[in-house]
Amino acid sequence: MIDLWKSDSDWFRHWFNTDAYHSLYQKRDDREAEKFIEQVSHVILSERNLRVLDLGCGAGRHAAHLAELGHQVTGVDLSENSIRSAQVKYAKRDRLDFRVGDMRTLPISFSLHQFDAVVSMFTSMGYFEDERDLEFTFKGIDHVLSEQGVFILDFLNLPWVESKLVPEEIIEREDYSFSIHRRIAGGWIEKSIQYVDSSGLPKHFVERVRAWSPQDWERQLESLGWRTLHRYGDYSLNPLTLNSPRCILVAQKLSCG
Repeated sequence: MIDLWKSDSDWFRHWFNTDAYHSLYQKRDDREAEKFIEQVSHVILSERNLRVLDLGCGAGRHAAHLAELGHQVTGVDLSENSIRSAQVKYAKRDRLDFRVGDMRTLPISFSLHQFDAVVSMFTSMGYFEDERDLEFTFKGIDHVLSEQGVFILDFLNLPWVESKLVPEEIIEREDYSFSIHRRIAGGWIEKSIQYVDSSGLPKHFVERVRAWSPQDWERQLESLGWRTLHRYGDYSLNPLTLNSPRCILVAQKLSCG
């Protein structure tokens, strides 16, 4: 019997590169993502030709639509498989660049004030076990973000997760049968995933993201001297409430002096 909650601190580096990961999450709603990005571009990124960094871009669906709407977009992800897939799928798109990179080391990869906006979509932040890594990430965002630039964070809304948590389920996808367990414990939202890979070997990963409330995230943003402009609770950009499924915060970097 394996320990359901035993987790590798670098789980995301390995899990996001597996075929099983892409199989489990293949049913994500691309049209919903496009509508969300259209709302973001119209309401928040209303100027055309903004320089946008998509942190944790995955296979590139958000970045690609931002580029279609007139922005110059760079997508960065730690997963080589995801970036390779994005580069192939969107090879003929203009205004779009994908690269493998670590959000903890942004100042090494990008110049000071290189971007007008930085976005973190679909819970792409909050994985790191060491809180200093999250601090490095935010300091890196501050480095690459222009004065008066905006940061958009799309995360789980903790009160909603607590009320809707499904402790156990089996999910069938293609050739995989995933045994899923969920819990909130020790300051983390955790999902234990067991399956058998294509070689017949049992595999186990534990996804972990910080169980942070909207107020926790706002305190982190304020510690950088940023100002929270908007608080949304879903992909239609309705106001954030306790019953909202998402926590979407828009913060602005203030000019020095």
